[in-house]
Amino acid sequence: MLPIDFSSLALLLILGPPPTGEEGGQGETDASSPSDSDASGNSGTAELEGSGEEDEGDDATMDAFFGGGGEEEEEDQGPVEGPSELPSGDPEIGTLVGGGEVAPAGDLDMSDIFGSEDAIDDLPDIDEVDHGRPASGSDLFSGKLDLRLRIVSSVHIDVDNIHAGRRWNPRQPTLAQTSQPVSALKVANTLPRGTVSRNENRIELFFSYQPNEHIQIVGDIEPVFFGVSQVSGLDDLSSRQMLTPFHVESDAAYIAIYDALPNLDIKIGRQIVVWGTADKFNPTNNINADDLEDRPVFTEPIANQMLVVDFSPLQDRLWFQGVYVPLFYPALLPPSASAALADPQTPVNFADQEERDKLAFLQNFLTANEKFNPRVLTRVEQPPVNIMNGQVAFKVGTRLGPVDMSASYYYGFHDIPIPFETESKGLGPLTEDSVDGYWFQSDVTLVYPRMHVAGLDFAAQVPFLDDMGLWGEAALIFPTQDYDFRIEMPLILDITPDDGVANPVTEFSGAIVKKQPFLKATVGADYTIGKHVYVQAQYLRGFIDDFGAGNIGNYLLAGTDIIFFGRHLIFRAFSVTELPSQRNQDPSTVLAPAVMMTPPWGFATFEVGGFAIVGKNTSKFGQTATGSSIAYFKVTGSF
Repeated sequence: MLPIDFSSLALLLILGPPPTGEEGGQGETDASSPSDSDASGNSGTAELEGSGEEDEGDDATMDAFFGGGGEEEEEDQGPVEGPSELPSGDPEIGTLVGGGEVAPAGDLDMSDIFGSEDAIDDLPDIDEVDHGRPASGSDLFSGKLDLRLRIVSSVHIDVDNIHAGRRWNPRQPTLAQTSQPVSALKVANTLPRGTVSRNENRIELFFSYQPNEHIQIVGDIEPVFFGVSQVSGLDDLSSRQMLTPFHVESDAAYIAIYDALPNLDIKIGRQIVVWGTADKFNPTNNINADDLEDRPVFTEPIANQMLVVDFSPLQDRLWFQGVYVPLFYPALLPPSASAALADPQTPVNFADQEERDKLAFLQNFLTANEKFNPRVLTRVEQPPVNIMNGQVAFKVGTRLGPVDMSASYYYGFHDIPIPFETESKGLGPLTEDSVDGYWFQSDVTLVYPRMHVAGLDFAAQVPFLDDMGLWGEAALIFPTQDYDFRIEMPLILDITPDDGVANPVTEFSGAIVKKQPFLKATVGADYTIGKHVYVQAQYLRGFIDDFGAGNIGNYLLAGTDIIFFGRHLIFRAFSVTELPSQRNQDPSTVLAPAVMMTPPWGFATFEVGGFAIVGKNTSKFGQTATGSSIAYFKVTGSF
């Protein structure tokens, strides 16, 4: 009998899945790729529903220890055998749940979850389970209609937040202990741990209808229900929208025309186009905005309306792709992003060290004089809705032996706004009462930088290294102009006291983004050890929100999947760490383990995990904009 270590499970609740996301590899299928590649270095993480081939060379010892499919599996699995029934006439035995059941209290083991020892040995891989449905998802219209349905329910719990400028502060109050309103964050003080930050239930309905070989109609609709009420006043109790917040998302709504001309395909409508070969962190992928709000699916692309043209005169030996996006769509940011601007200690990545030193002096002054902490209001200037502000992208690709490679160009906007201007004013004399807790107000304007991006990428599997996956991509980014951040202060202050000259000022400015090219890149490798261990490592030159010369950091991402029972049980651990760089920021790390389990009869997946943020408030991942560490639980059912 295998004992269950509940203390280990409790520890795992504090941590969670990796930045690599839940779908493995790049996270999304390129909706417009002219051809599928056998040499994808974008292997991604080992998934519960993956389709990778198993290594036939694993020995019987590994199978006996880990379980799962092997050469000795029978083709006809038959029904899974459960524990034997109690003999008739025997008295009932109390169980963990209560009542007369097959597993008495204290004797619960793995056979009660996965069946008997023989059943465990015969358990098929998850991708071999027959779900009793046609491969197309539907037999309607002679198989021309493909229908798929997925239901996802998840809950996130805040494990920590910043208290008195520190994470994991033992003096931080719990939700039950605190009496301060959430607005206390205005001075980077407290958000209590234990807050239910997300309670989401979504229905994902996908359909694809292909009446003939030339036309395909694809749609996806996702109603999303949030279980956290938004009621704040009595009138809200008469609004169903406030009681049950609800919205609709869609990842696809397009019409595809195949072979409109020989080897020419056209897709028109709402879709996702993913470029790049790296796992999740793709500097050449700029067409769709990123979803940064839900961390377990971090960097998942957001669909947008576009025209995509694919031309493959030599199939995968030579192909071209062109994309036109008429309207810009920004990234979806977490709620903590706006809270970060309200924190005067949030790092601002000026391009020059001189401006960073001035800002550091001002932040120290605000820490010592809390009355000068301003109320921060924000305004985001989006690009005008104009045909001249459309986004254009081109790509050409080929395969040389085992190597896939491509070159790309993109013209458009960075999807995360940068601060451009701050105007400050006084709300009243310091000798009088405050206005809602403030004596000053700062209005911050943010803009989306326009840019040109030239990219290269490759991916390969190396036969002489046991098919190890290798990939890399690089993007040379050209901002179209200088973006200076002007900070207007509410008082006259000498912010350069060490220069020996008294020069009090009311404002200062410095470049956030220079009109100077800068490089972002990702290089990585992955390897599968036998049938049960998957490892991956990536070097990142520039994180998703890093932008501008002098503002690019260096990061290391590493992780592993440990696979049991033929992919029915996966233990995952990933981390991303900022390496030392010229920005001289304090070190910080994100730890992201998870446990995923699919029962032997399929159709459902259970996942528990989290994100643990380790770092000071002045660090990349420790700053207020990152939000709290979380623990989460998610269940997914699909058919």
